[in-house]
Amino acid sequence: MARQPKTNTEINGYNYFRTRLNVGFDNKGNPIRKTFYGRTKTEAENKKNEYVRALENGLNPDLSSQSLERSMHAWLWDIEYHSGNKSSTFERYESIYRNYVQDTTLGQLIVNNIKKIAIQKYYNDLIKNGKSHSVVLNLNKLLNKFFSYAESESYILKNPIKGLKISKGNEEDIKEDIKSIETFSKEEINIIINSLGNVKIRYIIIFALLTGAREGEILALEKSDIQNNIVKINKSARLVKVFKDDSKYSYELKITKPKSKNSNREIPLPRTLINELSRLDILIKEEKLKLGPAYNDNNLLFPSLTGQYIDSRNLIRSWKRVLNNAGVQYRKFHSLRHTYATKLFENGSSILTVSRLLGHSSIKTTEIYTHVLEDIKEKEVQCLNSIFI
Repeated sequence: MARQPKTNTEINGYNYFRTRLNVGFDNKGNPIRKTFYGRTKTEAENKKNEYVRALENGLNPDLSSQSLERSMHAWLWDIEYHSGNKSSTFERYESIYRNYVQDTTLGQLIVNNIKKIAIQKYYNDLIKNGKSHSVVLNLNKLLNKFFSYAESESYILKNPIKGLKISKGNEEDIKEDIKSIETFSKEEINIIINSLGNVKIRYIIIFALLTGAREGEILALEKSDIQNNIVKINKSARLVKVFKDDSKYSYELKITKPKSKNSNREIPLPRTLINELSRLDILIKEEKLKLGPAYNDNNLLFPSLTGQYIDSRNLIRSWKRVLNNAGVQYRKFHSLRHTYATKLFENGSSILTVSRLLGHSSIKTTEIYTHVLEDIKEKEVQCLNSIFI
């Protein structure tokens, strides 16, 4: 009588030998186990050993058969995290994954079963639920990068993102952009400035109003960035989420390149601002004298009381207090930049000039101020009334 193979499990009436391998942990810390079956123990063990050898050779045999959520998580932390990305870039990738792939209907789909129609439907649902087209475009870029990797490694036959058409928005989206533009009136600006004494936040606000520079660009400025009454914008200070692993992170101040190539720019300083910066210089020298040897001089244009970079969170807290004490309705600090652009348009600056001063990557970005341009256009056309006189 033939000897029966040793088995330890039964599936659909058939006996198999089952062995397992711990291949890691999921997002919640639970162990992930891979199961291997064979008609004999040797067959099952051989399958497990083949799988382990594939992993040791840098392959991921299960990538195509995993859910998008699980396989993207592995790709992010095993590949992208170690690929030399800037901390801010990886922070953006992780945020997009966490908000729009993890725990979503799209994230539950098996990688090699995903088709264009499923992705397109998910994008459509995001738009219907009020997400902006920029959110969809950023998600699409990350998915494309992941699927391109999976295709190049032969985990999938074809990148399902290829050929997918992404809408660039419509008139409703433009209206929403316009609604997001909040500015300060001349009266409000005077109230804010007059409510402040000789304090640093006063000079930061005036600088933002008279240069249109972004918050991070202002906090990163060094005194040497101003020459011949022109400020050179070529860096930005921001708090970046720096990951130790997929569950541990800390915030660190990073000096990074500006948002785009066009963000590197030179902005002429109005005479009023030059005078204000002279007063700021005296204030900083007084702070330095008070602190003595403990002062760490980093040659910053807007240093903290100890000479270090100002924490953006502290700036925003101070900004909120300023508006509250002045009795002016709260608007984001970024509204100072919108105010700068709007005042330039109202005083006859061209859209190309404003675009360059703001450091926009395209004039199309500057067109969010269309409502201002339309009002100015209507007034300027009235000059034709006298053409026949």
